[in-house]
Amino acid sequence: MLRGMGFNNKTAIYLASGKIYKSEKTMAPLLEMFPLLQTKETLASDEELAPFKNFSSRMAALDYSVCTYSEVFVTTQGGNFPHFLMGHRRYLYGGHSKTIKPDKRRLAILFDNPRIGWKSLKRHLLNMRAHSDAKGVEMKRPNESIYTFPCPDCMCRLNKTTHSKPIHTR
Repeated sequence: MLRGMGFNNKTAIYLASGKIYKSEKTMAPLLEMFPLLQTKETLASDEELAPFKNFSSRMAALDYSVCTYSEVFVTTQGGNFPHFLMGHRRYLYGGHSKTIKPDKRRLAILFDNPRIGWKSLKRHLLNMRAHSDAKGVEMKRPNESIYTFPCPDCMCRLNKTTHSKPIHTR
């Protein structure tokens, strides 16, 4: 997916994850394509990680910190981690953080098609990336999470009630 979106073997990648089952075997193809791949375990020494090791939420906080300040954030999962992170990055960068959130349904259809060629797959993936890049500032839609779409400047204008009207004294 990353190669199809235009990322090459000179791209530095930080993989935010917990323990990966049989990581040496399962990660070998990704490491071959992206030799600059890093994790918290490759960036920090055992001594530096010691205070975090037995606490999954602390380990996730390390991943969160790195991803918050990354140049580009790519997510392929749902859950709280990417939603909070996307919202935090939108807030920090005024809505202009590079966040790539591919359409998982479209990805599944593309990857499930045995007849799709590389050129066609790459064209679809580049379109997904362009769509993510073009979003810019997104406003919270009624059913979206406030964590994913924080917009503090305009929240006070929504759902005004009689209780929010100023009280005039005589």
